[in-house]
Amino acid sequence: MGSAPGKAPIQQIKDDKTQFQLDNSTRVRINDESCSHLRDRMNRSVSKRAFELYEQSGRNMGDDVRHWLQAESEVVHRVPEIRESASWYTVNVPVRGFQPETLYVGVDEQRAVIAAETQESMDMAGAQSTAPKEGSRESFFMLAEWPCEVDPSTASAYVKNDTLVLTAKRAYPG
Repeated sequence: MGSAPGKAPIQQIKDDKTQFQLDNSTRVRINDESCSHLRDRMNRSVSKRAFELYEQSGRNMGDDVRHWLQAESEVVHRVPEIRESASWYTVNVPVRGFQPETLYVGVDEQRAVIAAETQESMDMAGAQSTAPKEGSRESFFMLAEWPCEVDPSTASAYVKNDTLVLTAKRAYPG
């Protein structure tokens, strides 16, 4: 394959189901059904952590909201900034230490959910799944709440220089 002047050569597609490399970036697949699945998984992780906090506190009744909020702050990391340019939103998430094939991105009209797992929590046989393993302690979640509805079909994500870049177009031009 050729390359444009001043550009790195385009590399071959590695696995068309998961990722491909273009220039020095690696595209991350966005699964259409994964946003609700990742949200459910994120909520189960928060619930599990809240129950651990409840047990650690001696099973005191009445602290459920405090435990939930603490668990949520430990498990779910909010994307600090969503940039807007014309009718597009862009999110930059540092993912140092995570391989692109261990990143899972789901986008719906209101939010994006990003899950990542370390290589150690991958299937021992090396099989790639379409979602993080249940109960993995090496997983973390990032949540981006879009300022306005987006069109999920326009979303794209890639990793470059240890940063996941996620873009999506507003559903209704403003």
